[in-house]
Amino acid sequence: MVIKDAAPETYVGPLRKLFPKGEYWDKILADKDSDVSLVCKARARTIAEFRNRMNQLQRESLPDFANETIGDWERIYFGYENTSLSLEQRRSLLRIQKNCGVNIESIKVIANTYGGEIHKWEIPYTPAAFGHAQFGTSYMASIGGMWVVFIHASVPADNRTDFEKSIRRAMLANQKIFFVYGD
Repeated sequence: MVIKDAAPETYVGPLRKLFPKGEYWDKILADKDSDVSLVCKARARTIAEFRNRMNQLQRESLPDFANETIGDWERIYFGYENTSLSLEQRRSLLRIQKNCGVNIESIKVIANTYGGEIHKWEIPYTPAAFGHAQFGTSYMASIGGMWVVFIHASVPADNRTDFEKSIRRAMLANQKIFFVYGD
């Protein structure tokens, strides 16, 4: 549902149509400076402001466009606010968290947000499953049971803690991350 912004003039005509018909009302409504005309203009302005505010609130319902409610979105997704970051950086972190998908591109976006760069993404261990299984019952964890990744990055020292928190927050519980800093 798209609510378009509207000008107050849009509502003056419909408000005038709400008044009774007749010669008396036609005369009063024809006078632009009459009390009734001024009330119609004031009410039209209030309705237009209300409609425009509804449009703003509808945009705020998406983290990609949030401005006033960006702190609320961060408290929902992260448990705290990233007030030290710019609005666009905060939105990009929310996008990653909202999409619940972690890949090298999303890791690069997080690194760029904190002024860093990803050099290498390394999965050093190949999962293996062993044990006795009967009729599809697995006694060991599946291949996705434990996932280890080394992220080689260069991130400014003062941003590393926040960078690591953002990466870990985006990952699933079974994913273990190790950070290697340097070029």
